[in-house]
Amino acid sequence: MASTTTTPTELVTWRDHLAFLLPNKELLRPDEVARVMGCDSRTVLRLCDDARLFGHNINAASEQRQQIRCRRDSLILFLARRANYTPADVQERIVEVISHQPPSTLVVLKQAIGELIQKRQNCGGKL
Repeated sequence: MASTTTTPTELVTWRDHLAFLLPNKELLRPDEVARVMGCDSRTVLRLCDDARLFGHNINAASEQRQQIRCRRDSLILFLARRANYTPADVQERIVEVISHQPPSTLVVLKQAIGELIQKRQNCGGKL
């Protein structure tokens, strides 16, 4: 189970683990955060108001409508602190599932994984 404190190294691990879920930009709108979390954007705003999810007020002048943006790393940290697993747990489960596959499936998976690794190396680590 993930702990309530997250080290910088663990944050990098979680960032890599959750990268496919998050939009590839630094500041996220409440609706984007809500989509990742599977909740309503009002829940995201409440979490920001309660300082459980860190957000920034944009255009917060009194005559303008207040808009909240959440940093990508803030969302990753929030998700990591509330996870009931670690990225290593996911890897272990994947290996566990793969270990029960027939040799013909393992050959196909090996080829597909090799192709994914090659694509990532060619794209600087991102797909």
